Amino acid sequence: MQLTVLGKYGPYGKAGEGAASGYLVTDRDFRFLCDMGSGVLSRLINVIDVRQLDGIFISHLHYDHTSDLLPFRYLLEELEHPVKIFTHKEDSAWYRILFSHPLFEIVDIDENTEFEIRGVKLTFYKMKHAIDNYAILFDGTAKLLYTGDTQYNEKLVEAAKRADLVLADCSKPDVFIGAHMKATEGLKLQEETGAEILATHLAPDFSPENLFAGNDKISVAEEGKTYTVRHK
Repeated sequence: MQLTVLGKYGPYGKAGEGAASGYLVTDRDFRFLCDMGSGVLSRLINVIDVRQLDGIFISHLHYDHTSDLLPFRYLLEELEHPVKIFTHKEDSAWYRILFSHPLFEIVDIDENTEFEIRGVKLTFYKMKHAIDNYAILFDGTAKLLYTGDTQYNEKLVEAAKRADLVLADCSKPDVFIGAHMKATEGLKLQEETGAEILATHLAPDFSPENLFAGNDKISVAEEGKTYTVRHK
């Protein structure tokens, strides 16, 4: 299984280089995008023909995870090609704006839904954030968990114990107050679960590399890099 980091920042990209959340997961002939924040679309079409996508997972409806879905419509119209969007249904104006396009085939997800696509099983876990947010576990040749945006919680620990690699929202400094994990909580998650952690959702002006020094199982995601996820 492979993970390509297209964008890793939030709530907006770093000046001159960064995109918001977007991650491409591949496993043999399986192709799946997680989130589509600002700046992700141009990077996505640089590495894949979007007609090869088996689907797009939207963890939650904050702008830095969804905004490039809007220009993405123009590309789909040019290609005359539909795409499946896996997300939790929400009664909101933004949900209706995002997903009302006829080329978006919406697949509702919650904690009770599971799918298998090209030999990869998809399982979902409700996390703890300012709005409804779901993590997704990809179970194929290896197991990859993407947390979306979340605070530390027991369901996260449960899911991470099943994963070989956790792509985790755990990059905030200790002084941060809000609905995201601090880098020290990322270290706690790694020590409690034994999973390898790839920290993402960085603020444009802070990166936690120094806080992770001494633990070779947790590191900061690099934009443009493709990681190989191996079964333990």
